[in-house]
Amino acid sequence: MQSLMRVGFRPAHPSEVAITRNSTESMNIIALGLDLKPEDEILTTTHEHYGGWSCWQHRHAQFGNPIRKLDLYDPPEDEDEIVRLFEEAIRPETRVLSFCHVTCTTAWRLPVKKICAMARERGLITVVDGAQSVGMIAVDMKDLGGDFYVSSTHKWLFTPKGTGLLYVDDAAQDKIGLGYYTGGGRPTARRFENNASQSHAPLVGFAVAVDFHNAIGTGLVEDRGAAMAKWLKTRLSDIPGVRVWTPMSRALSASMVSFSIAGMTSSDVGTPLRERYRIHSRGLHEGGYHGARISCAMHNSYEEMERVAGAVREIAANRC
Repeated sequence: MQSLMRVGFRPAHPSEVAITRNSTESMNIIALGLDLKPEDEILTTTHEHYGGWSCWQHRHAQFGNPIRKLDLYDPPEDEDEIVRLFEEAIRPETRVLSFCHVTCTTAWRLPVKKICAMARERGLITVVDGAQSVGMIAVDMKDLGGDFYVSSTHKWLFTPKGTGLLYVDDAAQDKIGLGYYTGGGRPTARRFENNASQSHAPLVGFAVAVDFHNAIGTGLVEDRGAAMAKWLKTRLSDIPGVRVWTPMSRALSASMVSFSIAGMTSSDVGTPLRERYRIHSRGLHEGGYHGARISCAMHNSYEEMERVAGAVREIAANRC
C-alpha cells in the first residue's frame, strides 16, 4: 500500500483503500451500500461510462432513488463555470453527486477539488469515478476532498485486469454499509476486500506494475502524456471537418484526445483506424457523441501520434 501511495494515489491511511476488481465493482459497492432515503436523488452527468451509470440504475431498481443527468455536452473551458453548472443543477432532494475525474467521452478533466468543496458546503455525498485517472495524473485524495473515489488500475497503471481501487474517506465510513464481516470494530474500507481463497497472481502483478510506475515517476508520466496530447490536439484541430472535444487547457485535460469527424459515426471513424491503419481507438458512444478517443500513454511515441494525425486526415478527406 505504501508503494501505491507513491503513485500519487495518496489517502491519509491504508484503511481508507480497498483493492477491488475494477471501477464498476467499486461503483456498485458504493451505489448499493450508501445509507440513503428512497427519495434522495443521485445527480450524475451525461459523460458517465456504463459502469458508472448502471450502478445507479441498479440502486433505483432496488430502492427507488431518483436519478438525474446533468448535461455537459459542450462544457466551457473554465473551471468555475463548470462548478457553477453542477451547483445550479442541485435540487433540494439531491443527496449524491457522482461524476468522472477524467471523462471517458471528451477526455475532460473536471475540477474535482472545487466540485467536492461546493458539494461539501451543501452536505452532499461525492462519488468520483477515476477509472481514467490513477496512473495518468497524480490523485491526492485528501487534497481533492471527495467522500468516495474508484479506479480501474489496468488502464493507466497497467496492472493486471481484475484489479481496481475503492477509496472511502475516513469521515465517510459510516455513510456506507455492506461489505464482508470483519469481526467487529469500526468499519474501514478494507471490509470490501475479499480475503478468502483466491489467486494471488493479480495482486503480485499489481505490486510489480506500481513499482514500475514509481521507477519512472507520476510527474514525468503526467507531463509527457499531457505534452503529447497537446501536440496531437493541435495537429487534429488543423484538419478540415475534425472537431477536437478535449480542451487545450492543461488544467482541464490530461493524456487523452477525443475528436469527431463531421458526418461520421463512431464506427465510421474507428473501423478504418483499426483495419486500415492498425490504430486502436476507443469509440465515443455515451452522451450522444460520435468519434474516437486516442490515448497518449507512457509507451506511445510522437511518431505514432503522427500516424494518427495522418490517418485521421485521410479519413476526413474521404468521408464523402
